[in-house]
Amino acid sequence: MSKIKGFCCNYTLSVDIEALIKEGLVPEDLEIERLPCTGRLEVPQLLDAFSDGAEAVFVVGCQLDKCHNLSGSYRASKRVKYAKRILEELDIDPDRVEMFFAGRGETEPVVEAARIMASRSKG
Repeated sequence: MSKIKGFCCNYTLSVDIEALIKEGLVPEDLEIERLPCTGRLEVPQLLDAFSDGAEAVFVVGCQLDKCHNLSGSYRASKRVKYAKRILEELDIDPDRVEMFFAGRGETEPVVEAARIMASRSKG
């Protein structure tokens, strides 16, 4: 089983991740870290998730035009792109890290992101 690490804006995911795991909606090995804003996420945190055993890492931020902190999702998106370039330089599949967007309180985009990343980690 592959470990998947997700970073989510506190304003996006409205359901407890344990409930989603119990319902079988997301992989059992999913670990979610809620952030006050994904704009606070730094590239080393993304890369450290791989060092800590994650096979895939994703970020779910607010929709770009509806970010609670105005430009947080935009900053996070830029940092995910930079992390992809670093992975590529290390000869690691850059698709093992990805940015997704969700509306305030939307759970389905987080579930979908976890499923997408689970399928990528098995590849």
